Formats: sequence, structure tokens, C-alpha cells
Amino acid sequence: MTDARRLFLGALTALLSAALACTSTVEPPAGITLSVANATCVAGRCDSLRILGFPDNQPATPGGLWSLDLGLLTTTRACVTLPPSAEFHVIGVRDDGTADTVTFRWTSGDPISLGAQPPATPRPLASPDTPAFVPAGEAGWQVTLPAASAPTPASACAS
Repeated sequence: MTDARRLFLGALTALLSAALACTSTVEPPAGITLSVANATCVAGRCDSLRILGFPDNQPATPGGLWSLDLGLLTTTRACVTLPPSAEFHVIGVRDDGTADTVTFRWTSGDPISLGAQPPATPRPLASPDTPAFVPAGEAGWQVTLPAASAPTPASACAS
């Protein structure tokens, strides 16, 4: 083995060791709750709403925005638990016919916006109603949907 090759392999080993040392193994917090009030309720009747979360790291895809299905709201209020993380995979095909996948990852430490839509409405038509917030900042949040109000910190609710 030549000296240049040994030097290269040594530098590569040091670089990989440094990269692995910088990789975080901290898991996002679990059990963050969201208390959702249904703004469609009138005289004891409420429309059903699909509660959706829209991560801020949105890829440009023709199929609409990437969203997390957080649950169905059928009464005046519901409590849902936010997932600690989620992934969205964009799968394409290269010119040579091989698959190419790009993964977008969201954790509760990243910004997310909320929205709601009737369950029969196609998901690609969904969009956020609220400004973005970082769920991991609190144990619980509250919001009224559909509305343009921001989620606010609250005590954890029971799902």
C-alpha cells in the first residue's frame, strides 16, 4: 500500500469517525397532545373534520402538500397525540431506469402547521389553517379548527 493511499484511508477514517460522533441519537419527545376545538359546531351540531399536520419541510410534488393525519374531529372537542416523528418519501425514476428516493423527515422538534377538512375531501386539496409552531416546546397545545388562529401552549389533554 502506498503512503498516499494510507494517508487517504486514514483521513477518510477520521472524517467518518467525526461525522458519526456528530450524529444525534436524541429521540424526539413522545406524548405531546393537541386539544382541538371544532369551530363548525352550531346549535349542538358539528361537522366532521379530518385534523392534519403540515410539516414545514415541504417538497415540491404534484400531489399536494405532505400532511400527517392526526385524527377525526366529530364533536365539539377532541384530544389527539402528535407523533414524535414522521417520514415522507418522494420516489422517482432516473433516466437510466433506476429508482431514486428522497426522504423528508419531520420530528416534534421541527415546525408544523395545522389544518382541517371534511373527511370526504381529497387530501391533495388540503392546506394549513394555522401558522407554524414547534410542538416539542410544550407538553400540550390547544387550537380551534378550522380557523386562522395560532396553536397555544396548554396542559396535556387525555386522548
